[in-house]
Amino acid sequence: MTGPALPPRREGSHHDTVSMHCHDSDATGAYREAHARLLNINGWHLLNQAVRTEFQLCDADGSPVDRLPRVGDCIRIDLPGPGSPSGGGYDWVAITEMDEVDGEFPYASITVAPCPAPGTDEEAVAHFFAAGATNTFVVRRVGNCVQAEVHGRNEKPNNTDPALLDRIRNEAVALAGKVGLSNIQWIDWARGVVSVVEADPDR
Repeated sequence: MTGPALPPRREGSHHDTVSMHCHDSDATGAYREAHARLLNINGWHLLNQAVRTEFQLCDADGSPVDRLPRVGDCIRIDLPGPGSPSGGGYDWVAITEMDEVDGEFPYASITVAPCPAPGTDEEAVAHFFAAGATNTFVVRRVGNCVQAEVHGRNEKPNNTDPALLDRIRNEAVALAGKVGLSNIQWIDWARGVVSVVEADPDR
């Protein structure tokens, strides 16, 4: 079974979150639904029930858009609680890679990495994780099963470059992730992606 090439583990924390839903019949329609949910970044908040987070797809200049994502786009993240001062109250990631394969074991993936707030002169990363961290979101079909995955790599608190208020806030949010809140959110997301009603082979 093939899959996307994940960034290597070098430092910091790592996690691998997986949720699978198996169907009694052909899962082609269910995979298409999961694939659509992966690409509908502006609808990701509907998949999170335990930790409410808003996601907004933006172009490279930081302007909100309502379309399919592209490499070079940014995602504006509105976490519960205090936002990133250097990010205008938001955390920001850039889409660095997208991959899609059809065939017997189809999959699609999106990889994101922390970035400075777009459309500003700010050079510091506007995210609670430092530069070098990544999240890779994957959906795949294996037989009659559809699987959603989130792979976090090289996650370290962003506490060196930003201003003092950012450093304090980033340490607190990163600590929350370490004690399990981030994992809860991505488990929730993965379950939401694959929670289709029934597989429909004609879709």
